Amino acid sequence: MKTTASEKKKPFIIALMTVGIVLAGLLFCYFQFRPQPEQGEKEISVEVVYEDQSSENSTIKTSESYTIRTNAEYLEQALEDAKGLTIEGSRTKQFGLMIESVNGVEAVYDKNQACWAIEVDGKPCNYGVSQQPVRNGEHYRLVYTAASMP
Repeated sequence: MKTTASEKKKPFIIALMTVGIVLAGLLFCYFQFRPQPEQGEKEISVEVVYEDQSSENSTIKTSESYTIRTNAEYLEQALEDAKGLTIEGSRTKQFGLMIESVNGVEAVYDKNQACWAIEVDGKPCNYGVSQQPVRNGEHYRLVYTAASMP
């Protein structure tokens, strides 16, 4: 019995449709369950932890803390509302702001093998500063992080 060209394509078409359905399901789940920004006024705290300052006998981490009252929905906007805190960096359309300098302290991997890490309530942030939703009472840390050499 001969198989026709359309019968040979049938498994491929079924596989392609299955992949499409799975991708649609994943996109639905992402948009349904991703963190949503909180509306209204919020109070958050931001701690900036600078690079280690070493002396002969010890290493000291210096930090500054800010309490911010804001109506911002995302962290970048909230940081702009902080008095005495300056954030600078480069921006891409896909990811938003990449923090390169906090209060004049530069952390650019290509220049000094360091970056500014973002933590939310003691855990690494899953989003960039432009995409991180802000919720009332959260504690954020901007931590100067030097690359560790193997």
